[in-house]
Amino acid sequence: MLDATSPFLPAPIAEARLDVASRRLRTAIVSCELTPGDFVHEAALAERFGLGRASVRVALTELAAGRFVSRHARQGWRIAPIDGALIGAVLDGRRRIEPALATHRLAEPALSRATALLGMVKSVSGRTEPAALATARAAERQLRDLLAAGAGAFARDWLGGIWDHSDRIVRLLDLSGHPIPPGDLGNLVAALEAGDSERSRRAIERDQKRFADAIAHSFLAMSAQPARPQARSARRRRSPQSPLVTADRPIPLSKEKQS
Repeated sequence: MLDATSPFLPAPIAEARLDVASRRLRTAIVSCELTPGDFVHEAALAERFGLGRASVRVALTELAAGRFVSRHARQGWRIAPIDGALIGAVLDGRRRIEPALATHRLAEPALSRATALLGMVKSVSGRTEPAALATARAAERQLRDLLAAGAGAFARDWLGGIWDHSDRIVRLLDLSGHPIPPGDLGNLVAALEAGDSERSRRAIERDQKRFADAIAHSFLAMSAQPARPQARSARRRRSPQSPLVTADRPIPLSKEKQS
């Protein structure tokens, strides 16, 4: 049996560094600190975030499995663009997996925590300044994670990945000046408290439709904006006069995806 001193197990310090690198890069991607569609290089990321080159490579490989980045020969790693294909996949994933939330009953102490998070979202309802939006987004995500904790380990992990991509979409819309309102999960919390799975399922479906309609409206509004420059390889040098690389302009949802 392998023990803690086995050479086949990763050293605790090395394992911790890998975890830090994975979490830091994932956060940078979800928050759009790393611009969707841009190419990045391992050495540049290691220097920017104070991480080891090997840790960055492993973290990027893990992120590629979650469709957050993709590797391109002689160009580096590309941050997944936010386009119609990604949005359609996120909406489909949420429709398939989120109903798992309806199958459990919400009880204490999770119920009290959920109620407090709902209060935080409502306290900044209707406000669009960055600080208020950040408060609402953080509370909403914490609430979703809390609800997912009762859906089982696999559903929780799958939902975490899908919601990270949803958060990327929402963050891009916030930065573009086309924010969507935070989700209203009060009906879902009430249904879960009552143990009413059918009512919970309907609340989930309404939240999914709200999200789909809101992002479709916002991306259609964004489509009227001037196109941005295409992303370039991380290895291509810029002259002092060259503009900064920006993300590809998101592609609005087709009518089929909006339905």
